[in-house]
Amino acid sequence: MQASLDVFLPLPLTRCGPSYTCGMLSRDMAGPDLDVRILTPRTRAFSVRPAKVEQSLPPLGRVVPYRWVKKTALDGFESRFVAAVKRRPQERRAAYIWPDASAGAISTLKNEGVLVFREMINCCLAGAKPILDEGYARLGVASRHTITEAMAQAEEKGLHAVDYIFCPNAMVEDLLERQGIPTKKLIPASYGWEPSRLAGSHCLLKPADGPTFVFVGTICVRKGSHLLLDYWASSGVKGRLVLAGAIEPFIAERCAALLARDDVVVLDYVKDIGALYRSADVFAFPTLEEGGPQVTYEACGCALPIITTPMGVGRIVRHRREGLVLDAYDRAGWIAGLRELAEDDAVRAAMAASARARAALFHWDQVAWRRKRQLIERLSGRAFAPDDALIEATP
Repeated sequence: MQASLDVFLPLPLTRCGPSYTCGMLSRDMAGPDLDVRILTPRTRAFSVRPAKVEQSLPPLGRVVPYRWVKKTALDGFESRFVAAVKRRPQERRAAYIWPDASAGAISTLKNEGVLVFREMINCCLAGAKPILDEGYARLGVASRHTITEAMAQAEEKGLHAVDYIFCPNAMVEDLLERQGIPTKKLIPASYGWEPSRLAGSHCLLKPADGPTFVFVGTICVRKGSHLLLDYWASSGVKGRLVLAGAIEPFIAERCAALLARDDVVVLDYVKDIGALYRSADVFAFPTLEEGGPQVTYEACGCALPIITTPMGVGRIVRHRREGLVLDAYDRAGWIAGLRELAEDDAVRAAMAASARARAALFHWDQVAWRRKRQLIERLSGRAFAPDDALIEATP
């Protein structure tokens, strides 16, 4: 009998961010054995067939700026989702929550006999808040993130309510366990990458005098960009550091002198990320808090050696194999690592080859196949098979 999976996505389904990840997993999980349906406010130019998509907004609301219709889109969204799941055949039903559904909605689904899975796109709020608080405190300023105790408590109720939680990195699992979430609920998982998204031969940047280190993501405290700028300046590496992404105003002000260095290039959002990676020699990512960093998988797919933190490895980078894995605040280690990757061509080449080979295990179709197996095993009550691609993933 075909199982059903209803996906709760209270975001527009696009080719960016968490909704892109949701779409790729849903697309490649859907098939004769699993009927996948996504409820989303709207979608545009992103086909996820054979998964099915239902849009909660009327046709006009799908073309105007989303901020105009966001409230309308989300009014009654949970109720609509619960009603859709109830209409499914009674056996082998699952709901897949892409944050956040309320604990009440989750309980209603479970009372209907629905198995409820939740995706952790980032660390739990109760775990992320102190990490970010420390990040700002080390800079001598009050926290500028938006996480509140009330938000963390509401999320925690939902985490306890669901049956299973997909965890895209080991640190996500660790923080959930620290918050008292039973280990038996946690499913080790990963994200992936799409070779066609990165294909091409064009390089975004001209060659530099020395190696190019690239950082991709929001240039903010959470991603550790201030640390990277400091470590880079102190390393004395003759080369170029490129940061690509929107910049947090605090970082723009606090790190103005470091950002203005001749060997630092700041780009805005880069659409052709493959062209940027082809311009680089190393991917540097000292992130403080992550779920499953898409940028790391894509950098490995482009055969870049990685220097990152335990948060930034996802399930793909292993220390001294695909790159270097260092504590974000290990200043001496980061400076030494930047120098090593800049100066040792043989180490860089070996890590690049390992990154490319390991990335082949994380194409979206393979990642989704593993997710589907994990989901159907739990729907069917079968024994859980280990995921070989993830066994060595913890650095």
